[in-house]
Amino acid sequence: MSKNKPANIKAILFDLGKVILHFNFDPAFQRLSKACDLPPKEIEDYFISAGLEVLYDGGKISSQDFYRTIKKAVGLRLSFTAFKKTWNEIFTPNRLIVDLIHRLSKTHRLVLISNTNQMHFEYIKKRYTILKKFDKLILSYKEKCRKPDERIYRTAAKACQAKPAEIFYIDDRRDLTEAAEELGFHIFTYHKDKHSELLKQLTLLGVLK
Repeated sequence: MSKNKPANIKAILFDLGKVILHFNFDPAFQRLSKACDLPPKEIEDYFISAGLEVLYDGGKISSQDFYRTIKKAVGLRLSFTAFKKTWNEIFTPNRLIVDLIHRLSKTHRLVLISNTNQMHFEYIKKRYTILKKFDKLILSYKEKCRKPDERIYRTAAKACQAKPAEIFYIDDRRDLTEAAEELGFHIFTYHKDKHSELLKQLTLLGVLK
C-alpha cells in the first residue's frame, strides 16, 4: 500500500479480474467435464500444467489454437462456438468497484491493465458497459507481454499520460502491485474485504473528496 501522504494523482490504473470483475473457473471446468470423459479436477490440472492460459494471455497463440489444443488434450466434444460460451461465462461484476469507477471517471483519467485473452475480453467488452468509462485499455494479449513485465507497466504509464508517481494502481495480486511500486507507482493490493481501506487510501491521497 502507498504511504499515506497527499499526492498529485492524475490517473487511476485498474486491474480487471478480481477487481472489477470476480471470476470463478470451477463452473467452466464442470461444464467442460460434461462434454468429455474427464472429471473437472483433471481438466483443471491439465490447464495448470499445460500453461495454456499464459500463452493465450500473452498473445502467443490464437483463440482457435487454444480451443483446438484443449479439444485434443481432453477429448472435448464441443464446437468452437459452444466452447466459447462455456469458457466465457465465469464473470460477475464487483458492484463496489463499478460504482467507484463511475465516481472516479468524472475527475481522473482511467486506464485498464489486464492479463487477459481475446476470447474473454471480447465477451467482457460486449457484456459489461463499465469498460466504456476507461480512456485506454492495456491488454496482455495485444501487448504480447503480461504483468509483471516492466514493458506493460511502461505502456500503461504512457496511456495514463502521467508519471509513475502520478498514477494510482489497483490490482489483487501483491506480486503485481509490488512490481509497479518499484517503478514509482502508488499501489493498492485489492481484496473485496478491503474495499473500505481502498476508499480511505484514495481519500488520504486526495483522489476522493
